[in-house]
Amino acid sequence: MQRQPTLLSSCARAATAAEAGYRISVPEFTRRSSRVIALDEQAAAVVRRMAGQRWGGGHFLVFESAVPDDALLRLAAGGTALLSEELDGADAVVMVATASANAEAASIIGNACAARGIMSAGLVVPAPGPVGEVVTALRPNAMVLVVLRDAADIPEVLSALRV
Repeated sequence: MQRQPTLLSSCARAATAAEAGYRISVPEFTRRSSRVIALDEQAAAVVRRMAGQRWGGGHFLVFESAVPDDALLRLAAGGTALLSEELDGADAVVMVATASANAEAASIIGNACAARGIMSAGLVVPAPGPVGEVVTALRPNAMVLVVLRDAADIPEVLSALRV
């Protein structure tokens, strides 16, 4: 089978009103009802900075402690909430961690997300120290795991996840 080259006139023809009728019109993606949860104090500073920016449907939280059958979270804006309450209505959870992340926090959040069928992601932020342990802790508890080279990439990743 011989292929024909795409000519400039083909591109011009595709821009006509007649050809526009064949295009697929899709509305913009809707925002998710997301929860962004820091697993340690270094990650909490990053999450608080992100909370100060304009986001569509994200709640920004910090893991505080495990409580029986639940977890206590601090809201980035102040106050506290239970993980179980925050996961009601959520369709995505992004765990943000550094090398000093709490492995128990990743397990509690990951298990709660899995039980509710909520998509979970882990972002490992660069910080002093090896990230091997935090990657090991997040791997079984996140459907998607990204080890970042620069914390400045977090807004781009959150935008891609439609936070």
